[in-house]
Amino acid sequence: MQQKGQCHCGQVTFTVTGEPLRMASCHCGACRRLSGTGHMSQAFYKKDQVDIRGETKTYRSAADSGEMRTRHFCPNCGSRLFAEHDKRPDTVGIAVGTFDNSDWFKPQVALYTAERPAWDYMDPDLKKADHMT
Repeated sequence: MQQKGQCHCGQVTFTVTGEPLRMASCHCGACRRLSGTGHMSQAFYKKDQVDIRGETKTYRSAADSGEMRTRHFCPNCGSRLFAEHDKRPDTVGIAVGTFDNSDWFKPQVALYTAERPAWDYMDPDLKKADHMT
């Protein structure tokens, strides 16, 4: 499977080859603020599966584990694109909404469900975790 995507303005593009390692939606406060909605949905890939074109701006912050997470944004339009975690340096999380076609996405787990706002619908059959797994 090969998928393509981009930021809102098209300055940053990417191509992904192969299946994601993991698909998740996160309801933590940081993901809600960064997405501007009730959760952030990401597909995680090995870095060697992803070809990124264009420059991003980054923001680093501490995760619950104390390790650092680096989030990538388009410096022109501000689209939230990718995330890296020091604990898993060989993987990258891609914001699912940035794919040209994301119909294939099906989260395997919902994280930080205790922080989920009541108005944000969640599939009742989805595996749930109150924290990062």
